[in-house]
This record gives sequence, structure tokens and C-alpha cells, in this order.
Amino acid sequence: MSDVPQLKSALMKEKDFKNLLDLYLKGECTVDEKQYLESIFDQLSTEGEFDEKIVDKEAVMQRLKERIDLQIRRERLIRLPVILRVAAAIFLIASVAAFFYYKSNRIDPAQYVITTVPKGQKMKLTLSDGSTAMLNAGSRIRYPEKFNLDTRSVTLLEGEAFFDVKHNDEKPFVVETPGTQTEVLGTAFNVQAYKEFKEVKVTVIRGKVAVKEAVSGGQTPVLLLPDEQVTVNTATGYQAKTHINANESIGWIQGKFLFRNETLMNVALILQNSYNVKIEFKKEATKEIRFTANFDSTDSLEKILFAIAKANGLTYSIKDKIVLF
Repeated sequence: MSDVPQLKSALMKEKDFKNLLDLYLKGECTVDEKQYLESIFDQLSTEGEFDEKIVDKEAVMQRLKERIDLQIRRERLIRLPVILRVAAAIFLIASVAAFFYYKSNRIDPAQYVITTVPKGQKMKLTLSDGSTAMLNAGSRIRYPEKFNLDTRSVTLLEGEAFFDVKHNDEKPFVVETPGTQTEVLGTAFNVQAYKEFKEVKVTVIRGKVAVKEAVSGGQTPVLLLPDEQVTVNTATGYQAKTHINANESIGWIQGKFLFRNETLMNVALILQNSYNVKIEFKKEATKEIRFTANFDSTDSLEKILFAIAKANGLTYSIKDKIVLF
């Protein structure tokens, strides 16, 4: 009888597990969560055995089988399609597996917050350990309300953020993006991860960071010191390390647009987020033109568009917040 409350608690985790599945399907879960979910489905294909070391696993599995059989028998009475009965059985197994995973690893998706910064705005967050994250316009970040006992991990889902991390030798601070994982103990660094850019840039202002690309499964991180930047291609995993003026990478915090040999496509994406407009190009080749210039966020969009057009021999038009080059 003492195991019944455990099973009920497991089933109550169903909503949390659905949330985690939603994040997975959107590509917004962490590397650890992704690996965990994929391992669950691998395990389901091998007779439903789990790797998690839990107390009295055999008894739990027996109770699972009994309840799955009961659920299938009930659904047969209302003539549900086979695929739905199988899906229900699999979901029951996965829900209980999720319960033991969350219990043993202290991870609960319900405790995570996703913050989205509106276009044309910036936002500063203070995390539970005192570290701060300054978010650029159009950015989205996922972070726990409170860090667990072992790690400090956040996910930059989209956009750009400057992190000023409180030093803690016992708990590394990890920033995940689609394609990279950056780990530090205490430092200040900038991460640019706009999905449309097809690349992630990590720049160190203070301290030292280790950046690992997550595309090809490479395990050797790139170590960065102040005024160093790594650019990771999110499609191939290719990494390029360069020396730069790191302060330029955070010019956006002071309201600066500092474009350095940037494609017009990337320039357009940054302006779209800052001025809440849409910028389109008639020709694909125009998107690849390189552009270098400095602007202030107080400059009008018209001033910036005029400078881009004049420097590259282009013309443009504006109608209903749509710019066409």
C-alpha cells in the first residue's frame, strides 16, 4: 500500500512531462533534458527497462504493467484505435519514468520561467544566485526560478544576452543555445544566438569561459579569455576563434549599433528587432553584402536605412512598416 501514493505522485507529474515534451518538440529543452527524453524512448523499445536506479524497481514495473493493462482494457470498451491505446500506455510509462527522473535529479519544468523581450526593448534579469542577464530586443531565455544544488543552467532560446556571473567554484554556470554550451565559474561574457544568423557568437569581457559546440557531438571545448570570441556554425558545428575588442560586442547595452563586416541580412535582423519593422530584399545577393558602420539607437530608422543604401548603391522603400531593398 505504501507504493500507491508514489504512483499517484508519478501520475500527477503528467502535466510537467507534457510541458517537457512541448519544449523538446519546439527545440527549447536543455541538452540534458533532450538526452533524457531520447533515452526514455530508447528504453521503451527495449522492453521498458529504465536506467534510473530507483528503490524496488521490479515492484514499480509490475504495478506499471498492471495499470497499463487496466487502461488498455478500459479503452477497448470504448473502441479507441489501437494507436491511441498504445500511445496511452507509452505515455503512462514515460510519465512515471519522468517522476523518478525529476525526483532523483531535482529537475521540475514547472519551476522554469521563459522570458521574452519585446521588440524595441531591453530587459535585465537577476537570477537566483545573484548573477545577471541583460537581454537584447527580441530575445527569449529559459531559466529556473531557483538553481538546484549541483548546477546553474539557463537556455538562451533566441537573441542576445550579456551575462555577469557570480563566482562559485562548486557550481558551474552553463548557458545553452541551439548549437552551443558555454560553461563558466564566474565571469562576464556576451552570447549572440539569433536563429536566423545560423551561427552563435560567444565573446568574453572578463574571466574565462569554455564553449562546446553541440552539433557534431564534439567534446573538446574552446577556451576563451578576455577580448576573444568564438563563432560556431549551428548547421555544421564549425568553430572559428578570433581576437576582437570585446567591448564592441556589448555596445548594444549602451544603445550602440556596431556593425563590423556584417551581412546586410544580419544587419536587417538586428534593425527589425530594435525598430519593430520587417526588412525584405528583392535579390538574394543583396543579403550577402558586407557592411561596416556605427549608429546610435537614438538615430532614426530612416537615417540608418539611408546610410546603408548610400554605402552600397541600393534603393529602398517603406510601406506599412515593411522596408524593401
